[in-house]
Amino acid sequence: MYIGFERIVATAAVKTVAALTIPAGAHGAELQSDTNHVRYTMTNGNPNPTAIDGMLLLTTDGPKQFLIEDIRRIAFTRDGVVNNGSLNIHYFAGRNL
Repeated sequence: MYIGFERIVATAAVKTVAALTIPAGAHGAELQSDTNHVRYTMTNGNPNPTAIDGMLLLTTDGPKQFLIEDIRRIAFTRDGVVNNGSLNIHYFAGRNL
């Protein structure tokens, strides 16, 4: 069951879980990039993603699901050096991915 949604702008500055508002009771999240691609790591910021390094969420990809434990370790930034991206996040309760 979906219990929350937020949209965060991915800029040149690396953002971490501190930028997110994770609802109480969330067990997972579904991430999708729109506007421009987003890079991320789930390593507690060591290393942080950069404009050219990290996992890539393409605007053409469908939403990807993650356990909330992974989302609590996320760091993300825009892909490339020119345009900001948007990271759409649906939070859900329940353990099935």
